[in-house]
Amino acid sequence: MSEVLLYNIETQKELKIKMLCHKLNIGFRTVKKDEYGYKLSYLLQLSSDGEKGYDADFDDELMYLSNIDGGMLTVFLSQLRKQKTPVELKAVRTDTNVGFTSSQLYKEISAEHNAIKRGEIAHKTEENQEA
Repeated sequence: MSEVLLYNIETQKELKIKMLCHKLNIGFRTVKKDEYGYKLSYLLQLSSDGEKGYDADFDDELMYLSNIDGGMLTVFLSQLRKQKTPVELKAVRTDTNVGFTSSQLYKEISAEHNAIKRGEIAHKTEENQEA
């Protein structure tokens, strides 16, 4: 099932996002701060592993998009822009990040976002470390 996890979204903006999700038949859930240590796979009910891991608090808005295919993702993001509902930090579910906790996801996505804003490479690989 397609689902959007929402973190620290201001009430009116969250309502707009939830209405858009409902219109597009996408599930949604607001993640509470005391859930930040659970793996995303657990929050999405893809795993029964309810053990808490890395658990740091954050206050920035974040949206995690799970199982939303390319066409629907394009529609969803364009509708967010059209209704002027920006969320600066967004992540799409991958095989790697679904094993992260919300706190780990935030740490990774915010570091990538900041690197891109500075015009730097977000992830160091052997190839771009030599440059």
